[in-house]
Amino acid sequence: MKLSYYCKSCNKKNFYQTKTKDRFELQKEVGDEINLRCSKCGTVNKKHINRLFAVVNPTFILIGLVVAIIVTLLLWDFGLISTLSFTIPIFFLFDAQKRSSDYNKIMVSRK
Repeated sequence: MKLSYYCKSCNKKNFYQTKTKDRFELQKEVGDEINLRCSKCGTVNKKHINRLFAVVNPTFILIGLVVAIIVTLLLWDFGLISTLSFTIPIFFLFDAQKRSSDYNKIMVSRK
């Protein structure tokens, strides 16, 4: 899961990578506000953690695709089982979308 935000000066989308599951863990880790540097224009933006929104990280979908290809090659002789292995990337996608949706639904109160 990647967290995205927009720069105030250039209005470009930037990303902040974290391993937290929700905003409460992020708040414990970094506090209420984060100083983030825009990768496009270089300005430092002070963002409240409610202004960060989760998006799906496409690398997890690619990992699911690679796992599906490996499982398909291993189970090719069994027929139907190998065709079911193509659903593995779909499960990875649904899981990533659910985690990012759960993150976006919860907001912390401002102090």
